[in-house]
Amino acid sequence: MFAGRYPGYQACDCAFHDVTHTLEATLALAHLLDGHIKNRTSPTLTARDFELAIAGILLHDSGYLKEVGDTQGTGAKFTLIHVDRSADFAARCLPAFGVSPDEVRVVQNAIHSTGVDVKMENLTFRDARERFLGCALGTADILGQMAAPDYPERLPALYREFAEAAACSKSGNNGIAGYKSAEDLMGRTRSFYHGFVRRMLDTQWDGVYRDLAGHSPENTNHYFAAIEANLDRIDEILTTAR
Repeated sequence: MFAGRYPGYQACDCAFHDVTHTLEATLALAHLLDGHIKNRTSPTLTARDFELAIAGILLHDSGYLKEVGDTQGTGAKFTLIHVDRSADFAARCLPAFGVSPDEVRVVQNAIHSTGVDVKMENLTFRDARERFLGCALGTADILGQMAAPDYPERLPALYREFAEAAACSKSGNNGIAGYKSAEDLMGRTRSFYHGFVRRMLDTQWDGVYRDLAGHSPENTNHYFAAIEANLDRIDEILTTAR
């Protein structure tokens, strides 16, 4: 899909939301689900739940892909609508893999849960299991992204995506935080994490990050530690640049 081998779509041309980001989020989700299963906490997940969750995270940024014939800009122009586009892509893609219409609905709800400012109460989960899968995808997406080994170095690419999306939006920045430069984005990353992400993890994504400790033999959350290390490295990069 990201290499341009899915009919009707071009290869991914986003510098940040690429196959590397998707696989980092997928690994984070696998770790979280593994921890949840080992913790034997509610809700109980089936093997099919695991499959649907992985399908959802693999497709959660498919909305950045441009269709064949689209020659305007990069897929970053879809930033503000990429979650809806990803859910639509899942509906077209998954039935060929034996995914039922109701399972597609579950996957789409999980994809919608990855919106950075999602209001989980607005999504139509039918039970605690479906909501957990959504919370797990939202959590894995942001933690996998911010804990990535090269996250600090990739932030300028994220800024360029935001800038293109803002330029393509008829209403200006429209919630893309109004960053003035890559340095501005980097300088505000620590407050974004501690002031926004940590709150989202607890209030919208139900604190399911706690299951990550169940994956680790040391019973610790290595993602939080990696993010703090990245924040320190961002500070070092900015200090050196000055």
